[in-house]
Amino acid sequence: MKAIYLFVLLFLPFLISCSTYEQLSIDVLMPAKYTFQPEIKSIVLVDNARAYREKNTHKIAVPSGAYSIDTIWKDDFPDIFLYGLKYELDQRNFFDSVYVHEISLRRSGLSDTTFLTWSMVNELCKKYDAQAVVSIDDYIYQTNIKVEDLYDGNMYGYLDASSSVLYRGYNNLNKSLIFSKVSSDTISWSVYGNGLSYVAQNLPNLRQGLADLANYMGDKAVNDIAPFWETEKRILYSSGNFYFMQAAEHVRNDNWGEAIKLWKYVFDNSKKLIKSRAAYNLALASEVEGDYKSASYWIKEGLDIVSELSSGHAKAEKKRLILYSLYMNQRLEVVEELKIQVGGGE
Repeated sequence: MKAIYLFVLLFLPFLISCSTYEQLSIDVLMPAKYTFQPEIKSIVLVDNARAYREKNTHKIAVPSGAYSIDTIWKDDFPDIFLYGLKYELDQRNFFDSVYVHEISLRRSGLSDTTFLTWSMVNELCKKYDAQAVVSIDDYIYQTNIKVEDLYDGNMYGYLDASSSVLYRGYNNLNKSLIFSKVSSDTISWSVYGNGLSYVAQNLPNLRQGLADLANYMGDKAVNDIAPFWETEKRILYSSGNFYFMQAAEHVRNDNWGEAIKLWKYVFDNSKKLIKSRAAYNLALASEVEGDYKSASYWIKEGLDIVSELSSGHAKAEKKRLILYSLYMNQRLEVVEELKIQVGGGE
C-alpha cells in the first residue's frame, strides 16, 4: 500500500501537467449602465441636496442600554460622494474633463427643488464648457453601533453605516434625462477587545464612518457612467502536442501573434479533434484582439469539425465550443452597446 502511495506522489505532478488546457484571465470591456452619448466630452458634478436632518439617525446599543444621537451630521456627505466619483472618472479617462461645482445649490439657496431645471443645467454647462451634469438631488444616512459582552470577558462591537443617494444625469445637448437612480449601500466595521473603551477607541467615529461610506458609494457609481474592464476566465488549450505547448508559452509572454501562427498551422495540418482545439484557441485569440467577427468564425469552424466526430470522442470540446458560441452571441450585443457609448469600435 505504501509503495502505491509513493508512486502516486511521484507521478502526481506529471499527471496534473498532462491536462490539455489551462485557465486564462482576460480583461473584457463592459458598457456603463447608462449611456452618455459620445458627443458629451465634459461633465459637471453638483450637489443639489438639502442638508439631511432626521430623528434617530444614530443608534447605539451597549450592555447598559440603548440610545440615539441626533446632534451629529455630515453635511459634506454629497461632496465626498462626488469627489469619489470624480476620482474614478478621471482614472477611466472616459471624459475629457470632469468638474465638481463647489457650491451646494440647495443649501446656498440657488435651488429649491429635488431636481435641476434645464436652465440650471444649461448654466452649469455654460460655466464649465460641459455638455452634461450629474447631480445628487437627495440623500439619507444612518448609523448603528452595537456592543455586546462575550463569554470570555471581552467585548465585541460593530458599526454599520448605511445610506441611500438619489442622483441623476442630465444631457444638455438634447435636453434629456440620462438616468435617475437611487443607490443604497452599507459598510461595516467590527472590533473585539477588552472593555467598552477599547471598542469605542477602535471603531471609526460616526463622521468618519459616514465619510468612508460616501467615498465608497461615489467610487462605485462610476460604473453607471463610464465603461469598465472586467476580468473573466477562459480555457486555453495548452498541451497535447509541441505546437500547443509552444503557443501557450507565447501567450504567457503576451505574444499572441506568434501563438496564432502556430494554431493556424495546427488547424491546417492536424486530425479533427486537435483541429477543433486549434479553432477554439484561434477564437479566443480573436476575442482578445477585439475581432469578434473572426472569433465567431473560428467557433463555427470548431463546431463544424466536432459535429463530424462521435459524441464520446469530442464531448468536452463540443460543450466548450457551444458555451463559447452562446457567450459570443451575447458579447456581440454588448459590443453594439459599447459602440454607442464610445463612438466606434471597442
